[in-house]
Amino acid sequence: MKQIFNFCAVAVFVFTMVCSCAGNPPKDEREAAESAFKDVEAAKDCAREDYLAAEELLNQAREEINNKNYDKAKELFNMVKEKSDAIAKYYREHPDECMKKKNDETGENGGNGEDGDIKESDVTSSEAVDPAADPKNPDMDFQVVHFEYNQYAVLEEDLPKIDIMAQWMMNFPERVVRIEGHADERGSNDYNLSLGEKRAAEVKNKLIQAGIDSARIKIVSYGEERPVDPASNEEAWFKNRRAEFKHEN
Repeated sequence: MKQIFNFCAVAVFVFTMVCSCAGNPPKDEREAAESAFKDVEAAKDCAREDYLAAEELLNQAREEINNKNYDKAKELFNMVKEKSDAIAKYYREHPDECMKKKNDETGENGGNGEDGDIKESDVTSSEAVDPAADPKNPDMDFQVVHFEYNQYAVLEEDLPKIDIMAQWMMNFPERVVRIEGHADERGSNDYNLSLGEKRAAEVKNKLIQAGIDSARIKIVSYGEERPVDPASNEEAWFKNRRAEFKHEN
């Protein structure tokens, strides 16, 4: 009887350990994949197909995290890391080829004129900034910040959006903005209202850290009440997990 008891105890322990391991998000693999992918951004035009493939794998891995399919997410993050490392290696081994592609696309070293001459129109075109994304434009379009499922931390790739918003507010110190926090349809109304408020507050804190006076930033939460996509799938849920900037005055 004692042997049976000991065997059952060991079995329960092993089962608990297995479940515990299976239930943990692949933090290390994700950090390695995100870092490796970010490091090869400069090579995206040199190995564009591989870069886009790595980006797609990274998006799939994030979706698997949201769906709590951690084993699949771990596999995908490892694939992103492997493909990003291959892109970095290609970039290091073909610097001349990669630089030529970059120059050809930006119009450098030759432009569109004859004998390497650069036309004035070419300079104007290549250096022009899209007014809709220019923080010096008082009517700049505000970008949307998105979040992972059940999270309110700003995604690393969305931090530049907040930086641009901070620049805009510095350029127009009389303006006040409202940050609207939203959630997807999953969860109770009260929970989603609270989550939306946390998301708006987190974006506000990022602006304050960038030097914006807190008095110029209002926040409000709409929870799941105002979806931009009414569908019930991961793509729609991602769109709806967001914080939006609005003119307050």
